[in-house]
Amino acid sequence: MLDFAINQNTIGLYWDNIDRRVFWIDIVDNKKEIKEGPISFIPPFGLSVKTNPLTFKTIEPAENLLDTFERIEDILHQAAFDHEKRYEIILQLLLAKIFDEHQFETRIEEPLEIQDFQAIGTTPEMAKKKMVSVVKRAVSFYSKHLPNKISDELLLNGDQLLQVLKILAPIKITHSKRDVVQTFYMKFAKDLYKWDMAQYFTPTSVTDFLVDIINPQFGEHVADPSCGSADFLVAAFRKLREFNPGYADCVWGIDNSPNAVQVAVLNMLLNGDGKTNINRDDSLANVNNYLERFDVITCNPPFGSKIVEKRKDVLKQYDLGFEWELGEDCYYKKTDKLLASQETGILFIETCIKECKPGGRIAIILPNGYLGNRSPKYRIVREWILKRAKIAAIISLPRFTFKSSGADVSASVLYLEKRESIIETFEDDHIYRFAVELIEKVGWEAGNKKAQPIFKRNQEDGSLIINNDGDPILDCDFNSAVDRIINSDAANCFEWLNKNRSTHNNPDSWSIGIDLVYADSDLTLDPKRYGKKVMELRNKLSKKPHVLLGDIVDFIPERQTSDGSKIKISKSAIYNYIEIQDITQGDYSCKELRGWELPSRVKHFAEPEDIYFGSIWGSAVKWCYIPNNANNIVVTNGCFRCRIKDEMKHLLPDLLSYLNSEGWAVQMRSFSRGSDGLAEICVEDASNVIIPLLSDAMRSEIMPTINALQTGTTTLNSIIKSHIKSNSVDYDDPPKRPSHIVLV
Repeated sequence: MLDFAINQNTIGLYWDNIDRRVFWIDIVDNKKEIKEGPISFIPPFGLSVKTNPLTFKTIEPAENLLDTFERIEDILHQAAFDHEKRYEIILQLLLAKIFDEHQFETRIEEPLEIQDFQAIGTTPEMAKKKMVSVVKRAVSFYSKHLPNKISDELLLNGDQLLQVLKILAPIKITHSKRDVVQTFYMKFAKDLYKWDMAQYFTPTSVTDFLVDIINPQFGEHVADPSCGSADFLVAAFRKLREFNPGYADCVWGIDNSPNAVQVAVLNMLLNGDGKTNINRDDSLANVNNYLERFDVITCNPPFGSKIVEKRKDVLKQYDLGFEWELGEDCYYKKTDKLLASQETGILFIETCIKECKPGGRIAIILPNGYLGNRSPKYRIVREWILKRAKIAAIISLPRFTFKSSGADVSASVLYLEKRESIIETFEDDHIYRFAVELIEKVGWEAGNKKAQPIFKRNQEDGSLIINNDGDPILDCDFNSAVDRIINSDAANCFEWLNKNRSTHNNPDSWSIGIDLVYADSDLTLDPKRYGKKVMELRNKLSKKPHVLLGDIVDFIPERQTSDGSKIKISKSAIYNYIEIQDITQGDYSCKELRGWELPSRVKHFAEPEDIYFGSIWGSAVKWCYIPNNANNIVVTNGCFRCRIKDEMKHLLPDLLSYLNSEGWAVQMRSFSRGSDGLAEICVEDASNVIIPLLSDAMRSEIMPTINALQTGTTTLNSIIKSHIKSNSVDYDDPPKRPSHIVLV
């Protein structure tokens, strides 16, 4: 196009997702030549192009490293390098580029060693010589950290190198956006090392959010004793290097998996860490080497009942490696008896607190079963934590948040501040407040392993909403949750939450007093029951005429009649079997089976006037009423069996009506204890569900429908839904959860 330019000072621009090039006309020996260079060569208006060498200041963060290196790979492919050699060369170029950026990071206006040599007139031979020097030094500097030996012999010839550096030299890898680096790395490392990268990585929005709350400060040392791919450490490093380019010296990672260490090292290098402190070590076995060493601990430990530690020499280093027994004062005491095994996740909780300095802070991801399960095993863990640390915040994540890495559990982030000294009883503690958040939207499809991003859209036309950088905005709750937490009353008790941040009044902030936890005999820390949605709902309902579920119904144990008699299945009898999936909101279907055909999960022998409702998180909205004409009905497990008390039968319309509301579902889901869709609700918790009372007029209006329900001729759900919509019943129903993965 410049051949058609009338004015020889005309410049041309080329711009795609990788190349940003400027073209200009040069007259050499009275001959017209078209030259090109990186976009940084664009001159001020009215001036001629000057071929200034690239500096750290003039190179720009890459917008798409994946496409950039795919184009470089195409050049290598055309040069007849096989697949293995191509990736070896790419790794050499990558290390050399990172090395070069680091050496000029504090000399931002001095020329880099790696240049677009063709643009500044360097011969292919001289370009090769300069590049070989950088590659040799970079390989020497980084090779000790990487999994495989790297050759320092650069196989590219000068002409090939000029083509590659036109693409590579103008970009800045170490300051590219986090998701740009991770997307590239997951493919690059998979192709180079044949690793399954998905099992290592935590989505960047989660790690950035976790680190944002824990708020590491200048000079503080941050560690992860089970670092995996070092995603939390990368987030901390990228946050703090804005204030200290050498912050990598304060970042420490440990993992006993050689593959994880190698993944972590390369991840840190790509994100700008020129000197890594990632080491292979056994954090559990060598915990005493790191006692009270770090200011901030982040951790997403391996957890699960089958992931256990059995080594006696390891278990004996931990309080939670021993058996505990309940004392007369209702506190657990450690015995001298060593456990045969302990869950690794539980030992990592103790590891984090041991390695943290007094007054330091910890962010650890734990399954909700650890936080709410009523068994002594987990009650002991919670008591142990509460005596050694204060809870600053608990933030729940939706189910399937970590499905892309193979975890199918509901988990929460526990933020702790280590106490200066252990308290003996909770009466010794002063009452403080901690923040509680329930994240609903994480910004990606949490229900599948691909974890495709979900962006905010204009509700009128579906168009993407763009930020100031021109990027689509993830549709997630993380930023708003951070704002609520740092502006909550919890920040008055934990000053580090809003240290060096601007604050303002946020009416949506939510926190509760630690006395609510201490008053609970189970010391429940599951955030579902302390979240704003459920607590405000229960507070509103408690101020109106109401009863508790346990006041109006009797819970009937499994495999017995309503009068307490035991009952057994007759193998030859025909039964009408109701499974959990056969129950809807007020109705049910059943199938005929002989007694010998019934599965072992049959737990209830139904009688007319029985009320069944789900006893697990995933089925909290399911309920049905057994009509008077039903016979030989058996019901699966996963349900409570209740009967209205004789003296409370006039409140049957109140109970059956409220079973159709979102308020019922929210209360029941908040009481569930566990880490998956089978998280159970115990009778004691279900008994405390608040049932608002209907007016006499509404009760009379609904009664004909109840009578029909008792004869098995209609369902109540649609009728009550219409009354809720028209505000004819005063239920204070909260909004419905946006998807099935949201916890309450």
